[in-house]
Amino acid sequence: MRPKILGIAGSLRNARWGAGNQSLIRDLYNCSDEQALKNYLSSQADLHLQNFVEAGRAEQLAFNEIYQNLRRLDGKQGLSNSEVALAAGLWSAAKAGCEIEHLSLSEYFPATGVSRDLDRLKTRLRSADGILIATPVYFGDRGSLVQDLIDLIRGDGALQGDLQNKVYAGIAVGAKRNGGQETTLIYQLFDMINLGLLGVGNDSDTTSQYGGTGHAGDVGTMANDDYGLWTSMGTGRRIAHVAGLVKLGRINSLNGKTRIMFWVLQDKDDVAVRHVQELVENYYDKVDPTIINVGEQYISRCIACDICPTHIDIDEEYRCIIQGGYRDQMGTLHYDFLNQDAIVPVVYSSTDRQNLVSNYQRFIERTRYLRRGDYVFSDCLTAPLVIEDLGVAENMHLRTATSLIRHHTIVTEPMLLYLQNGHMLNSDQVQNKFDRFVERSHLLTTGRLSIFVNGQKPGTSKYNPVGYILSAEKDKDDEKLCSRARMVETRHRKLAMDAKLRLIEENLSVVK
Repeated sequence: MRPKILGIAGSLRNARWGAGNQSLIRDLYNCSDEQALKNYLSSQADLHLQNFVEAGRAEQLAFNEIYQNLRRLDGKQGLSNSEVALAAGLWSAAKAGCEIEHLSLSEYFPATGVSRDLDRLKTRLRSADGILIATPVYFGDRGSLVQDLIDLIRGDGALQGDLQNKVYAGIAVGAKRNGGQETTLIYQLFDMINLGLLGVGNDSDTTSQYGGTGHAGDVGTMANDDYGLWTSMGTGRRIAHVAGLVKLGRINSLNGKTRIMFWVLQDKDDVAVRHVQELVENYYDKVDPTIINVGEQYISRCIACDICPTHIDIDEEYRCIIQGGYRDQMGTLHYDFLNQDAIVPVVYSSTDRQNLVSNYQRFIERTRYLRRGDYVFSDCLTAPLVIEDLGVAENMHLRTATSLIRHHTIVTEPMLLYLQNGHMLNSDQVQNKFDRFVERSHLLTTGRLSIFVNGQKPGTSKYNPVGYILSAEKDKDDEKLCSRARMVETRHRKLAMDAKLRLIEENLSVVK
């Protein structure tokens, strides 16, 4: 069965209810290509503006009266700005092979303040494999309708349990180009992964950031934002891809352990190193760990050169311009980065900074060449492990997760271990979270390798040098030499071999 992506529109201006939800989905399926989609979205945005003005009789009615009038249009309302962006994402998900659905949160959390049909809403959430939420931006955060949805999930343990390992992605629409879209997406991402969902951003074609970022203020203007539609479509493709991985992971089986790489990026007196060692002690039957103590290495600063990486080549080739002659040791670590299933960045935040060793920022900067080298960590599961003295509030879980999602990874709930006078306050909670992390890495590794069953080959996660003119020109030259084709072929051949060795062959299936 195809993965099902549920699009959730979270604006009070939403124009689709009831039958309008189904008619939108039918229309999206009928858009044959991107130009047809844009024409459709533009016409629907214009229609919504016309209806808005007419329903309000030149804005002489109160806001709630305008929307009561719009409701009576029954599927002929057009599309609000948030719905335009959401529709672009859903269309891409459909093109990627998913079943798509649409709902408006204002149906369940109306302006009266009295919620209704919540059992139906929960049923629709449970039936989805991926949940794509579009929201307007209010002061750098989501709208209150989306807040009501998150509160609903938080307050219902059974629902929260049923949503575990479903895939989440977000789209935010703000009145300005830098109007708080990214902060909205980050806050919402953390809420959803802390509820047990798997979080993704947009895809490699759209530079792998935090989700869709629409620019629209006045009613009917979102369809004019090509960049916002582009990122929204990339978000739709990304959630479709990862939902497919999860579905494959559930129907197939992995033989053996998952490979989890721990980066100890900040530490003092080996506190973080010891905690990692203790954490994995009970998992050696499930996990093949690689622990890299980055604090012991000399890591030069990233110089942000315009031609990063130096050239296109196979993943085994270290391609940062900074070489070992600078005393830099990143090149010696390079091979350890390859062939991993999951990444756990580890940080110890101490109240006493004396003797604290941190290579956190330098190391994160230097992973730039791995990202720009066609996303070496693509589809790896990641979650930060932060050991924190009570009261430090260094926010390292936030920083690490938002940096790692830019590597085209899949993020899950952070693991925060609190210390007070050296005593662990919530070790059982962290152990439980790590247990879930191991299970999720197993699930996603199975799905990722299952793509290569029966000789299938997925598309490559190609870095798109948006905003870098010199890099784009160099990229064209490298393409002429067929360097990328060789890199992709080598990467796929290794994954296909990995799949043959690590998947249990009995009853192997692919999602149709």
